Amino acid sequence: MTTGDFFSLNDISLPHILAEEKGFLVVYKPPGMHSAPLPSSAKGGNPATSLADWCAERFPETAALAGRQAGDGGLLHRLDYETHGLLLVARTQAGMDYFLAQQKEGKFLKEYSALATERKTPLPGFPPFQFAPCENHVQKIQSAFRAYGPGRKAVRPVITSDEIASNEIARDAVIYTTGILDARSLPRGITAFHLRIVRGFRHQIRSHLAWLGMPILNDSLYGGASFGGGLSSGGFLSLRACSLLFTDPASGKDRCFSIRPLEVETFLAS
Repeated sequence: MTTGDFFSLNDISLPHILAEEKGFLVVYKPPGMHSAPLPSSAKGGNPATSLADWCAERFPETAALAGRQAGDGGLLHRLDYETHGLLLVARTQAGMDYFLAQQKEGKFLKEYSALATERKTPLPGFPPFQFAPCENHVQKIQSAFRAYGPGRKAVRPVITSDEIASNEIARDAVIYTTGILDARSLPRGITAFHLRIVRGFRHQIRSHLAWLGMPILNDSLYGGASFGGGLSSGGFLSLRACSLLFTDPASGKDRCFSIRPLEVETFLAS
């Protein structure tokens, strides 16, 4: 049986510790914040602004863990700079190893809320779209990915065997899946998506929804419509990591931590 924990957020512009347990933290990352430090040579890189460093200031044990990549500390996964929502952070090496094994076995699930509108003109670089076969009534978008565009800032789906086999074209031969659990029509042509991924790639959901012809609101990199709302910058990417589902290493029980999905009123009121 899954134990569910729901949290309300009064300010989405600041990071928060939502759950503090012996083996892990559930942390909220705001939009406009890096998950992990950028290399010092990267343009605009400022390690002090990353969520990993923010956590390490409050929980120093997280910085010493051997995890996914150098600088990640206890981070079990990342969110894009523009994306906001929940991240899981290990506090012990035993917890880190346990969660990494869960990820490898496909037992660590992440759910997202997104608001999008239809784009009638396809973006360049995308192959013809096709859904993967349904599984348990969940529609799936599947592909590998390749870097694309100036500075390789974007990604594009790769679906042919020749492209996937070519290291010069495909960055990763792994097939990534975005599951569409629900899609609801809202006012002004907006669709609210409830999505699930197991293993994520940079910009995966953003690229997959753009490939579907439904780019996310305020996602200029993937052709999304511009809407205001929420932050002083004049709007934020309408993609929220709203649920984490995993097994607690201490109790062995399934856990679910959630925040409210995106509300279209945030954008329509602006």
